[in-house]
Amino acid sequence: MPIVRFLFREGSPFVFSVFIALFSLQNIPFLSLPADAFGMFVVGAFSLAYLSMQMALIAFSRVGRDGPLLDLFLSLIPLITLIILAVLDIVGKLDLSLFQILGLGIAGIVVLMDIIFNTLVLFKMNRLASDFVQME
Repeated sequence: MPIVRFLFREGSPFVFSVFIALFSLQNIPFLSLPADAFGMFVVGAFSLAYLSMQMALIAFSRVGRDGPLLDLFLSLIPLITLIILAVLDIVGKLDLSLFQILGLGIAGIVVLMDIIFNTLVLFKMNRLASDFVQME
């Protein structure tokens, strides 16, 4: 049970980063997705599941704690993975197809939405909670 709890709370950025890394390694036969609409659907569904999991964590988070800073740093892990993959593609060490570039673009948009919107909402909730405590 602690492993499942970790995967849903702090582990979801790690799992999403592993998915992004495995998606970029499409030359491994048993890990590759078909480069058609179904493959893009899998990428979109996994990205949407990650974003909805992060939004649910924010909706049920406790305000007034130091959780937002940890959540911000953990949300940066998939972004760092995407930056590393982009640099490897630019340098020429990783040859990405158009399908992979589009899938990683979807993942990048989802990661930026997570970082910008979710952490801003959580920081705003914590600031309002601390202002409310000071008013009482």
